[in-house]
Amino acid sequence: MNTKEAVRRACKSQRAALSVADCNTWTLMLTEQIVNTPEYKSANSIMAYLAMPKEANLDDVIRHALEHGKSVYVPVCTDKTTMIAVRLKSLESITRGGVLNIRIPSEPYEVINPHDLDLILVPGAGFDRQGGRMGGMGGNGYYDRFLKELSPSTFMGICWSVQLWDTPIPMDALDQRMSKIVTEQGVIHCV
Repeated sequence: MNTKEAVRRACKSQRAALSVADCNTWTLMLTEQIVNTPEYKSANSIMAYLAMPKEANLDDVIRHALEHGKSVYVPVCTDKTTMIAVRLKSLESITRGGVLNIRIPSEPYEVINPHDLDLILVPGAGFDRQGGRMGGMGGNGYYDRFLKELSPSTFMGICWSVQLWDTPIPMDALDQRMSKIVTEQGVIHCV
């Protein structure tokens, strides 16, 4: 299983097999791990994401950030290749829609330049311990394009520990590696 598409399918099947109860338990642990990182503590503007079912959920991280006066942004895909970071002022202002029909903030959008974000929490269907990432949306490369001109020190991968691969995930030239990955079990510093 060395082709990207085969790995993507395996990652998606693995996530689909997770129990909702485990994901709910892990969410509490993951939130603690993230909010205790130095990157999170020092960040004023954070880009999180609104998780899909069984994806590493950041809703509690978003609540924590908002309660502590941080500006929170989430991704909105504007077409088949472009993603923007849109301000989220509360989890109650979420609707369903956009190009991918996922949870997004209600319009009008307040958009931030990616270079003005202090921390970007990057989802993935799977990661390897060298920072390789398998995106989750079918290989459109939204995050890879969004992150390509930013310093790797401003972003970290987020996943459940069961989504960490011991074997390298196939990477293309456009694919962005994570320097750090956070799971419910701790922080992995990638080589």
